[in-house]
Amino acid sequence: MLTNLVLSLTLMTNASLTLDEYLMRAIDRGVPLFNSGNPEACAAVYATALEGVANNPEWGLAPEQRANLTDHLDFNVSTSDPVARAWAYRRLIDAVLSGEPISPLERAETLELFGFSEPEELRRWRIVLDGVMGGLSTGDIEIENAHLVFAGETSLRNNGGFSSIRAPIPAGSLAGYEALRIRVKGDGRTYIIGARTGNGRGDSYWTRFETVADDWVTVTAPIREMQRHFFGRPIQGRLQPAAIAGLEFYIYDGEEGPFRLEIDRIEALR
Repeated sequence: MLTNLVLSLTLMTNASLTLDEYLMRAIDRGVPLFNSGNPEACAAVYATALEGVANNPEWGLAPEQRANLTDHLDFNVSTSDPVARAWAYRRLIDAVLSGEPISPLERAETLELFGFSEPEELRRWRIVLDGVMGGLSTGDIEIENAHLVFAGETSLRNNGGFSSIRAPIPAGSLAGYEALRIRVKGDGRTYIIGARTGNGRGDSYWTRFETVADDWVTVTAPIREMQRHFFGRPIQGRLQPAAIAGLEFYIYDGEEGPFRLEIDRIEALR
């Protein structure tokens, strides 16, 4: 039912509608849903309408307004209470209808997600190996000279071939940010930085990056360009920054042998 409601809102748009008419139609569809006890469906209708405004310059909103609107949409995705989420979207609709400026989210240009100066940082990370599928790869983590060291050996036996580490971050904390930036020193192999939303086991978004043996490099991964994978297989899907609830690193390059990756810091960028 929810899919049909959102689809009907998407299909209702046409060149004859003004911006006010478009948003009022969204309100006309959303209010009865909210009042009948279905705030989740109401929030979905409002969000779809606002995304249409944010992504279409022909509606006449200034680029800065559309960018701020996108940031607020990303942030509200992480609101678990559907009533609060529906009202947050409704306030955005009312602001657009009234011509009020949409204020930017107050976010620093750079947000440090992980630094490894304290040994306690190690407890935030856990290891996941291909042994969950019968593989024989290994992996270990430690703090060494204020860096997180991820090391082990990959094996292709028993259909294996990967070793990984992952850590949670607060959902919604990356709203308004556009990229992940890491400073790493590797061994010449190819690694993956990944992001998870908490939607389910095996579902994550990846960016591969090359390393130079024994040299520090800085890698920037645009969040919306990360490729969705389900149990290692690419599938369709786009990642919203506010939905990220965890980060991960993989060695999964189809090669056997020892590996070592040192991670100095992990940041989010606006």
